[in-house]
Amino acid sequence: MIPSSSFKKKFPNRSYKRFVASAMLRIILGYIFLLNVLLILVKADGVLDIFYDVLALQFISELDDIAFSLSKLDILGKSLRRACTARLFQTEFERKKSAAARSFQAILFLKSVYFVNLALFVSPMIMVSRRQSAGHYQCKRIKVDFGDAVWGDALVRLPEGGYDERMLAFSTFNGVYEKSRTENNRPVYEERRKFDRLEYGDDAGKVPAEIKYSLDLGAWIFYHPFIAKKKQEESEPWLLRSPETDEFDLLNVVGEWSIWFGVIDTTHLSYSCTKCNTDTDCNLNGLCVDGDCECNVEEETSYLGPHCEVKLKDKCASIFDGAMNMTWSIFKYSQVPGGPPDTLFEEYNRPVYVNTWGIEYREGDIHWLLYTGSRWKYVGFNYLDQNITWEEVMFSIDNYHAFWDKAHSYDPYGLNFISGPTKGDTPVGVDWFTITDWGDQFGPFGALTPMQEEIGMGIFSCAGDFVMTEDVADDLKLIDSMEYTEVGDSDENVGERKLESQ
Repeated sequence: MIPSSSFKKKFPNRSYKRFVASAMLRIILGYIFLLNVLLILVKADGVLDIFYDVLALQFISELDDIAFSLSKLDILGKSLRRACTARLFQTEFERKKSAAARSFQAILFLKSVYFVNLALFVSPMIMVSRRQSAGHYQCKRIKVDFGDAVWGDALVRLPEGGYDERMLAFSTFNGVYEKSRTENNRPVYEERRKFDRLEYGDDAGKVPAEIKYSLDLGAWIFYHPFIAKKKQEESEPWLLRSPETDEFDLLNVVGEWSIWFGVIDTTHLSYSCTKCNTDTDCNLNGLCVDGDCECNVEEETSYLGPHCEVKLKDKCASIFDGAMNMTWSIFKYSQVPGGPPDTLFEEYNRPVYVNTWGIEYREGDIHWLLYTGSRWKYVGFNYLDQNITWEEVMFSIDNYHAFWDKAHSYDPYGLNFISGPTKGDTPVGVDWFTITDWGDQFGPFGALTPMQEEIGMGIFSCAGDFVMTEDVADDLKLIDSMEYTEVGDSDENVGERKLESQ
């Protein structure tokens, strides 16, 4: 250390405090360099990234020394040369001889500084490494879209033993997947309910699918324990498989996935983290609160979905089917007995439409338009004929799954119609088809006959803001038929209807 007396002896007109401050700034610069190295180690994805980033950081940190050397060589101008060759930079100062005890204290202090520095930079690395191993920095919930691929004769293991062949539309597994545990230092994402994106209960009768990393395959896989590629046991069953990778974060996996539908093919899998950072991540249709989007409910529009990406306009709360002369409405009910009907009946982030006119009802009838991941589908049955209660129907709504509830099954004696693939918010604006026959000679959804006169026309149009509630639904169970009457014939009232029971 250069004492104040030695400095004042050589440069009586210079400030010793500024001299010490410049030395301290050099020390601070060194700590900033080490801090940047720590950040690089924490954020880097590979060894080469660390090498190149540290190399660039080293170059930047030495730019001032390089400039100083070039100035001394008169390359950057005479004024800089005079400043860098001043007597101040070439002076040797006398060191004050210290006593042995003081020298020992100085050595002990320097060693302590080294150990403190070591602890300051190793401790965060240990903490970050442990949190990385626990998956703390990985996305907790993801939204997955499997596309519109179909496996016509998927093998389903039955609980009582044996197998059943069933048509598997991979889009029925679209939705939110949440981290349930950690395997191989990577998260395992488990499928969540299509109604409210919560966990399937033990009494739901549904086993969720999972997305996880397979060490044997060196890839991320999508699988379900009850869906098999063949009847023999497999060491690592999978329905979709990513390219070979050692990525710890699923969101960093790029490239086409392998898909199994009798043979191996490739498909594009879309996935994103549901966590939001700003309101923009909510598509400006909601507020980002603690990483989750709280969707807006505006005067004429409400929004659904993890990122408030689905728009439901009040004018489309009811829709009219011009092909079969039927009207359908969204359904709201109360989660609290006796409370207001404030909960929307929805599946796969889309509203469920209930038939309110055009079909002759008998007690216990259910007539719904459901979204099944990529297509809208008509679902009809009588819950009294199946010896189940209305409460059990509502329970099945909470735990609905288009594949396990056989939404794409064919009823030769009932209504059968389905939409084309769509990401639309409602059944409006999408083409529809009647399923006229079913068999191996037809496509996976059967023989499809267009319901609209021209492709692209669709059959539904928005018909007003009428909303079905539980009170009206109770009436539907007791009456034989209903009809709508026009409120008026002006342009403003076209499509507006008032419910009348007979």
